[in-house]
Amino acid sequence: MDLIAWRENYDRYAHHLKATGRMAQNSITAYTGDVAAFIDFLEKEPDPPTKMDDMAIRRFLIMLRRSGLKSSSLARKLESLKSFFDFMVSSGKMKTNPAREIEPIKTQPYRAQYLSEEEARYLIQSTEQDDDPFVRLRNRAMLELFYGSGLRLAELTSLDLRNIDWRNGLISVIGKGSKFRQVPLGTYAGKALSEYLTERERLAAKRRKSPTEALFLNCRGERLSPRGTARIIKEHLSKCSEKTGLSTHSLRHSFATHLLTAGANLRAVQQMLGHSSLKTTQKYSHITTGRLISVYRRAHPRSEDK
Repeated sequence: MDLIAWRENYDRYAHHLKATGRMAQNSITAYTGDVAAFIDFLEKEPDPPTKMDDMAIRRFLIMLRRSGLKSSSLARKLESLKSFFDFMVSSGKMKTNPAREIEPIKTQPYRAQYLSEEEARYLIQSTEQDDDPFVRLRNRAMLELFYGSGLRLAELTSLDLRNIDWRNGLISVIGKGSKFRQVPLGTYAGKALSEYLTERERLAAKRRKSPTEALFLNCRGERLSPRGTARIIKEHLSKCSEKTGLSTHSLRHSFATHLLTAGANLRAVQQMLGHSSLKTTQKYSHITTGRLISVYRRAHPRSEDK
């Protein structure tokens, strides 16, 4: 199969992922990007293979490893290629999937970066340093929602006014794979959001823009972008902790960790996070092992001499 044919099949694969609706847009972008990078690699080889086998994939992965790519990223790229060649097999273009002949890439155990409860309090308090009332109240409301409801960045920035159920204290969220769920709106988050909405109305009236349903706005009265939100959150995170690598997702990790540490049911946390698999939620459980041992020693009659 020549490289033009690979490009054509890549286009069909990208269309297939979008048509099935089983994968979130960010995942589609990542998977198709990985496959496109592989085809680019084939085009640059001195002697591009006419017949695909696992050796071409191995050369691609070796090149990426030598360039300094982490094992977790390599593992994802291998999964992307497995998905692509599965599509090729199912569509009758290939008889077998060469990527499935490659052993899984070992990765380091996942360690979620999260804040302590004290750091989380400092984080919320850091918004008091903002001079502008609109910015101060908006940022506080965003931080309260990230930490208090465990939202993803894309979920928060896509929220509209109608997604807040004030009567029942719930937020309606469209998560990965366009899956709908409802998450609690905590008392602190509800209060911060209510105070922000007053300033939001003032800004909207001042800007005289066409009405927008977006919950969180920038200073121009437009929906706040994911990039702008991430930048704001990172600035506040740097004020409350010396840990490196903190991001909006660290607040989601903190939400889950603090719930589990306090004894929350794992399946309840799974539902609030919007995880399809309980295994995904269990990655947080290693953090709370010390807490479980402490509870066991205090509560079980045979744990130690009383």
